[in-house]
Amino acid sequence: MLRTLEDIDAIACDWRALERLCADPLVYFQSFDWCRNWVAEFGRSGKHRPYVVTLWDGDLLIAVWPRMIVDMAGIQRLETLGAPHSQYCGVLVRPDVLPVSEMSRYLRDEIRAAGCDVTISRAVPEGSVLAQILADKPEVEGSANMASMLDLSHFESSEHYTSQLGKLQKRNRNRRRNHLARLGELHFEVLWPGDAQFRKLVRLCAEMKRRWIAETGRVSVGFSMPGYEDFLANLEGDRDSLSGACLSVLRAGDRVVALELGMLRNGHYYAYIGGFDWALRDLSPGKVQMDLTVGWLIDNGIKAYDLLINPADYKASWTNTAIAVTARAEALSWKGRLYACAWLPRLRPALKRLHGQWPVMVERAGHVLRPGVCLLLYV
Repeated sequence: MLRTLEDIDAIACDWRALERLCADPLVYFQSFDWCRNWVAEFGRSGKHRPYVVTLWDGDLLIAVWPRMIVDMAGIQRLETLGAPHSQYCGVLVRPDVLPVSEMSRYLRDEIRAAGCDVTISRAVPEGSVLAQILADKPEVEGSANMASMLDLSHFESSEHYTSQLGKLQKRNRNRRRNHLARLGELHFEVLWPGDAQFRKLVRLCAEMKRRWIAETGRVSVGFSMPGYEDFLANLEGDRDSLSGACLSVLRAGDRVVALELGMLRNGHYYAYIGGFDWALRDLSPGKVQMDLTVGWLIDNGIKAYDLLINPADYKASWTNTAIAVTARAEALSWKGRLYACAWLPRLRPALKRLHGQWPVMVERAGHVLRPGVCLLLYV
């Protein structure tokens, strides 16, 4: 059991060796780099305490299940390490060492030993090892979701990909590029953590995303946590092996117009955060950047462009496949039952819907109350 940053650092070589053997492409958010850096940035306050479950066969590490203990309103939750920033919940497993059923027993014993009120696994991909381990655990009502992806394995090159687009898609994409190029010649590149501009541009990407969130009236729990930009800027990545964090950069002349921070693992690309110059929103620089990123991925042998969970109209136009994900929760106390059976499936979704409707409600109330307010001011 790993409970401190020092514990995590002590098994760095073993953890990374296990990653290289684990074939599941959807476990980047259980990688050593992601988990170690997240704990270093957000674990210092004591609000998120690491609880990384490990399984060993002698000196051989055969499984890592990164978890953390979170206290909220007197309820102790055993959550996915890195939530709300981690996008998929998974477990790293060395293949062909133990049957999943036997591994499950060991891992579950460690989970119960945490002494929490409830265990939560959000966004567990269908068919994953963790989905098998948690198969008999209750699914959170209303938690069914989808991860949208573009399967790139059928395209021989970026030119082949473009040739398969419909006439309207080709025309729209060419139009966007031409309009944007009026600001200056377009230049696209992919930067890595060792590049001089990487850290600065990662922070700019987060700043652009914050602007979009504010302008569109959205709220992001992840972005509200201080230090998020530092955490992202400290992620590792390797150009030679095409693994870890990388940053797509689109410039028009000398002006950075769109950015996308992504992660690569086993030929799978996670489109983690995209940002664009809000002043140029009518020119769709973000869509131009996405198009160029997809071409770069194909030309470098990457097999999937993953737009992550929560379906959206723009994702539907860019993707051609999806993977189902669900959340599973197990209550271990009466407080945990309240959280798993009332808060997660009912109260929390209701509050999210209320937040989404709030601007409209305020506007309608303003129309009703405005005559009275004007009369009051007049009097």
